Amino acid sequence: MLIVIGQSAGNYFCENKNLSSLKKNQNKNKIMNLEDQIRQMNQGKPDFKAYTRRVRELFHLDPMTINQKKCYFLAGFIEGEGSISISAKKNENAKFGVELDPNFNITQHVNGVKHLYLALEMFQTGRIRYKHGSNATLVFIIEPRKSLQQKVCPFFEKYMLGHDLSSKVKQVRYQNLKKMLDLFDDNAHLDKDRFINELLPIWDSMRIQKQYQKQTFQSLEEAQEFVRTFQK
Repeated sequence: MLIVIGQSAGNYFCENKNLSSLKKNQNKNKIMNLEDQIRQMNQGKPDFKAYTRRVRELFHLDPMTINQKKCYFLAGFIEGEGSISISAKKNENAKFGVELDPNFNITQHVNGVKHLYLALEMFQTGRIRYKHGSNATLVFIIEPRKSLQQKVCPFFEKYMLGHDLSSKVKQVRYQNLKKMLDLFDDNAHLDKDRFINELLPIWDSMRIQKQYQKQTFQSLEEAQEFVRTFQK
């Protein structure tokens, strides 16, 4: 039983409601401040050493040395928290009006930023960004195709494929990424027929939320027809 002394129950609960709102606003301001700080951390084009220093300073992290044990830990962490995806966006400046962007990313709450920093040091490339609209969620992401080929693919081949702990889903998504990167190397993105019949089907196979209304294309057929009829 709650006994309120010296004030009415109505005033008591009103004050507590106001206190709760104040705390929510304070948390929201902290999140907005963190988002701004991360945006500043990613400004410009610092070299890798300067960028990792920015990350450590913002999140109060110690320098990290990579060893085999940490590589296997990261592999297990990626199995649960990592993702490979390919986006398709309309771009009138692209040769066929569509831009395909493969990427590798790891998502984590800000409290687990040390794991994203481990990935940053392990791959020696990438960026840590704030996931806009989230409640303090961060994303470590690698986007350049060269970095995916030279950094991500060798790591997957050595630490994540060919053993019982690697899920079939992760293996298939990796193989699709590798296939797309190889096709880009073979200039398939410069040939309309190959773009339509080889690259776009890989993108379609990687889509998870195929019924999501805000997607650029709702189906493989729609994307293929767009490319087929695109004119600059």
